Amino acid sequence: MHRFALTLVILAAAAIVLPGASLAQTDEFELPPVRLKPDRPTKAKPLPPTPDDREAEPSEKEVEEPEKAPPVKETEEGKKETPEAPEAEKAKPPKEVPLKPETHHVGEAPTPADLPMPKATGAPPETGPKMIAVPGRVEAPPVPEPPKLPPGKEPEPRPTDVQAEAVEAQVTPTVQPQLAGLGEVGLVEAVASARKQYQRTLESLKAYYHQRGNNAKSVWVESELQGFQTTPRPRYLLAAEIAGPDLQPSERIEAADQLYQEGVHYKDYPAFPPGKKEYLKIALEKFRTIIEKYPQSEKIDDAAFRMGEVYGGWYFQDYARAVQAYQRCWQWNPETEHPARFNAAKIFEEKLKNRAKAVELYNEVIAHTNNEDLARQAQERIRTLTGR
Repeated sequence: MHRFALTLVILAAAAIVLPGASLAQTDEFELPPVRLKPDRPTKAKPLPPTPDDREAEPSEKEVEEPEKAPPVKETEEGKKETPEAPEAEKAKPPKEVPLKPETHHVGEAPTPADLPMPKATGAPPETGPKMIAVPGRVEAPPVPEPPKLPPGKEPEPRPTDVQAEAVEAQVTPTVQPQLAGLGEVGLVEAVASARKQYQRTLESLKAYYHQRGNNAKSVWVESELQGFQTTPRPRYLLAAEIAGPDLQPSERIEAADQLYQEGVHYKDYPAFPPGKKEYLKIALEKFRTIIEKYPQSEKIDDAAFRMGEVYGGWYFQDYARAVQAYQRCWQWNPETEHPARFNAAKIFEEKLKNRAKAVELYNEVIAHTNNEDLARQAQERIRTLTGR
């Protein structure tokens, strides 16, 4: 295939060359001689100068040819239009333009140049805020300046912090505002609450040091807790509000009767916690006043029984104080109609877990009561506790 193509190319070249050779041998087709023009000297174009060269050395055109005024062109409206200024004129600083033009057309918005310039004043403007008068507000009177001392006297030195602390240490501490006005019961209750809070705080501090591995301070807190637990805690109310067993109700006193009615009213007043406990505290104050102020009144055993109910109830749960109040009730009036012995026996059985003391009091209930139902209940409790 390649050979066939090569053969065709050779034949085509021979067909072109042969007719040309035959024509060159004849005189009819002789071409006239060609006259060549003389060579012109070529003029090299100068390279454009660099920006630095333009500033330093002017070109030949600028040196030889004088400056010509630029032609003036006419616009369509017939006005003459000045061409652009040469570079030398452009380099000149621009002329100052007046801030306010000579003419201002009516109806156009004023420009900043049209506005009058502010006149300079001698004093600088005030920079501080000005007081604005507000209606209905009373301005505070100006603070008077301290009086000037005569030249021979000096102000007395003010006490230092150490001196103030020394003065406070010599002053007798006063009762805190939240404790003012409380009676004996309220103050004793506050002392008991402070004791519990103090113990809980010490236990929390001990746990804090134990978690952080501070053994030295943990030992300190443990020592303080042991001292707190061994500190004697006198029962202030038992010694103050409950008198000895020798009182005897012998007189009817109207003031004591009034106090007893008020105490029962506050004790039985329907309320929810914590308001109910506040009413119970007021009732305790009424009953305590009867025993303290009117020890010959017929209501002293009644007041002691009501006090036992309050202390043994859900809000106080002070069972030792309740048993003491019940005991004063039957000691002051052995034939009292209140179930003081039975209530004390139930506290020993259910709360204090003293079964022997409970059985003893149940037997006294059977011996001294005229209430058959109460005697039957006491007998059932004895059978349950002793099994006979």
